[in-house]
Parts: sequence; structure tokens; C-alpha cells
Amino acid sequence: MSTSPIFAAVRKQYEAHAAARRHVASRGDEAVRKSKQAIFALHRDDLKAAADLIAEAKGLIVSCDPMIKAFADLRGEGPYNAGLEEYAEAQLYFGYAKTGKLGAIERHAMAPATYLAGLCDATGEIVRHAMRQVTLGNHAEVARAFETVEAVITYLLDMDLTGYLRTKFDQAKRNLRSLEQMNYDISMRK
Repeated sequence: MSTSPIFAAVRKQYEAHAAARRHVASRGDEAVRKSKQAIFALHRDDLKAAADLIAEAKGLIVSCDPMIKAFADLRGEGPYNAGLEEYAEAQLYFGYAKTGKLGAIERHAMAPATYLAGLCDATGEIVRHAMRQVTLGNHAEVARAFETVEAVITYLLDMDLTGYLRTKFDQAKRNLRSLEQMNYDISMRK
């Protein structure tokens, strides 16, 4: 029995898709790692290292563009989405660490679901930052952190977040409660 030319074409397409999927997944995993390292660098007040690591994460995400263009279904690949979310979180927290503000980030991470998940997660990093500031006696910074996270929660309250984003929102609300408790404890010590 001879094999049909369609068999060879389907096999070639399948193998190209599988290779692209592996590339997107591995780059997404690596973007998560680089973004987490950037966040840890920010907690050590190393803005230069954080900026370099965020740039590396961006490069990894951008390297996936040709594969996603060729195979649109890869945009939904789990590790890729996790990489985008962590990248969004790192950029948001970088902005907060550098300017005290949260705002627009690089376009790859600006899809609403990605941005909102990163925004919710960034509130946790702001809480960690505030905890460090408490130990340093910088109470004004704790108040600023509280105002920032409170503004995020107020913004998110206007949305009807469901599913995964609702879980992220609930975590952000717990982060606000942690900051409320910190502010309460500081006020009681004065």
C-alpha cells in the first residue's frame, strides 16, 4: 500500500505544531522564572537587575510571536499564559517600585485578563514591600502601599470578575486586609 501525499503533509504540519508548542511552553516557563527573579531583585532594591531580568522575560515572550502567528491556538498554552501573567506582575511591581504608581505595561501583557491577573498579584508584592518598610520604620511607605492597593480594589470592584480572575481578586482583597492590619498596628504603637 502506498501512502497518500496527504499523510506526509499532515505529519509535517503536526510536527511543526508540536515543535512550536514546545518552544512556546519552554519560553513561557523561562519567562516565569525571569519575572520572579526580577520581583525578588526589586525586593532587594536592585532596580538595575530587575530591569535586565524583565527585558530578558520580554525577549522570551517576543520569541514566541512567530509560533503564535503560525498556530493561533498556542496563545492559550498554559506555560505561555503563566509567563505573560508573571511578566505583567513584574512590570507592574517595577513601576510601583520606581515611581510609586501602577499603570500601562508592555503590550504583550496588556490583554485584559493578563493585565488584571498581574495587577491582582502585584498587590501581594506591594504587601511584601510594605512589610519590609515596617521593619525599617518607614511608616509613610506603608500608608502609600495601602492607598495604592485600596485604589486597585476600588477599580476592580466595578468589574464583574468571574472564575480565575475572581480568585485573583479575592487574593488582592486579602492583601488589602493585610495592609489595613499593618496600618492598625502602626497606629496602636504610636
